[in-house]
Amino acid sequence: MLSRINRLKKRKEFNYVYKKGEVLHAPSFVMHYVKTYRPYPQIGISVSKQVGNSVVRSRVKRIISEAVRRNISKLAVKNYVITPRANIVDKKSTDFEKELLTILKKNGLLKGC
Repeated sequence: MLSRINRLKKRKEFNYVYKKGEVLHAPSFVMHYVKTYRPYPQIGISVSKQVGNSVVRSRVKRIISEAVRRNISKLAVKNYVITPRANIVDKKSTDFEKELLTILKKNGLLKGC
């Protein structure tokens, strides 16, 4: 689970990222990101009902949260909102993590890139 300081929780935080941020499209998720004034990255996860029932949505949130938690030290200091697509249900957590790191590296959102 992500630590408390690394989570976006409020609706206005999510809306700010959606309105002011940039968008990345990947095969199994969409990521919005924007600069932050804080010295650490924050992540929000928004799973639509199109992904599945509540059990499936919770599983998807856990997979995303764990992948981000393992790589939080590599992320550039920004606010991120990850919205998974319906095809993420078939993926394993390691596949999602590889896809996430590939997209972040390609767009220069990892530290040292």
